[in-house]
Amino acid sequence: MIVVITIAECVKILREHGMNISDAHLRAGIECGAYPFGVCIPMKQNTFEIYKPLLMKWIEERSIKAEKELTA
Repeated sequence: MIVVITIAECVKILREHGMNISDAHLRAGIECGAYPFGVCIPMKQNTFEIYKPLLMKWIEERSIKAEKELTA
């Protein structure tokens, strides 16, 4: 099953993990390719698909890196 979440759900998860982010920030980041866990589909009103497994992997990779840097 492909798990796709909304911008609002993604922002909530990122905030729970300590990231200060808004809906607009997330949309812009996905559009420019800064956040690889989602895609923007250009239409009259852009549509965003955020893949929860990729989001969770992205968070985990950064959390581990930050934790290692703090203990080094």
